Amino acid sequence: MTEFALVAPLLFLILLVTIDFGRLVYTYGVITSSARDSARALSLKINQATDCSAYQLAEQTAQGFQLKPDQASMVGDTNPNGPGGSLQPTTPPPGQGYIYIWPAVATASPQDQHPGCDGQARLPASAQLKDVSVQIEYTYQPLIPVFQDFTGSFTIKAISVVHTEY
Repeated sequence: MTEFALVAPLLFLILLVTIDFGRLVYTYGVITSSARDSARALSLKINQATDCSAYQLAEQTAQGFQLKPDQASMVGDTNPNGPGGSLQPTTPPPGQGYIYIWPAVATASPQDQHPGCDGQARLPASAQLKDVSVQIEYTYQPLIPVFQDFTGSFTIKAISVVHTEY
């Protein structure tokens, strides 16, 4: 009984660390998959005039993780993944994620609504995109309060760049 009392806290600690690490890996997998699916949807010719389907698909495939459009994802932004990309997506608060689409469609802050869902075209019909990029940043917070104090939160970043269809 004395030996169990000495070993039990260590075993419980290992169990809790394993659970939180599993949640972190699962979150990374879901966020990465959501970015890939959204970029693929955005690359299709029928979706190149609006970001609406990409935002909706990202939220649907996020499996319960809270994702919103990034405030920095607006018309006239620069490619954050390219050379000289000066505008960087915003880091979300813990337990939330932001979807950043390049090239963007929104002309105002997309914080509360999906840009492009009002039927307005985001690009002229003559414009031909070569690549589209979807970046999702999610701030993961450990489940166990002791780990939250010790490690803080992690930012998971998934970027998917896809060639478009003409």
